[in-house]
Amino acid sequence: MLTTAQALQQFAEDYSKAIVNETGFLPQVCHDEQWSSPCERNEASHGQTIQWQSHQRSEAIGFENIEEALEIPLHQDIKAYYGTMFSGSLFAQVNDWQFELLQVWNDQDLDNLSGNIIGHILMQRKLKQSHTVFIGCLVNSEKMLCIDNETGQVVIETAGNKQREVIADSLLSFFEIAVVLATPESEEAYQQPVEIKAGLMPRLKEVMKSLFGK
Repeated sequence: MLTTAQALQQFAEDYSKAIVNETGFLPQVCHDEQWSSPCERNEASHGQTIQWQSHQRSEAIGFENIEEALEIPLHQDIKAYYGTMFSGSLFAQVNDWQFELLQVWNDQDLDNLSGNIIGHILMQRKLKQSHTVFIGCLVNSEKMLCIDNETGQVVIETAGNKQREVIADSLLSFFEIAVVLATPESEEAYQQPVEIKAGLMPRLKEVMKSLFGK
């Protein structure tokens, strides 16, 4: 049986293959000389498009900084999801839902992620909600895809709302039912050679801008 990290890596490999079959190229994003990544697979000048492919870390990240700041342990699935590889966004479908699975592009992106996870959980504490960590979002929706930090369940939620819908009992279970999505509905431009910066934080900002026009 695959581990959670292996299931994620297999999904990322399948995603790259699907994009190649669809377009003839690996997934592409706009290249930024100040925002480089081990994922980049060809040379490009600043502002041009560059192909990328997921890149496994030589050593997994433990996220002790987050655990110390919040004084709680992070669920192992959260650590596996964000701590084992660099990647651009991956798109998946489960039943009628289409998801953009956010990933870490480089070490700076990882640092920004840590701060956002801490802020997210502190907000939940203030609202007296159980803790979750976001891993993606529904395509064309304000809803987020998250992992419940206590149970490990994969859930859909809206920030600030206590209501949650369970999608899978674990991240491994999620990847067992998730289908690679080469062409997301109404978001085909995300995989085309346009000026979209790769990485979790830039992509999250783009998603929010798309949803709310900000």
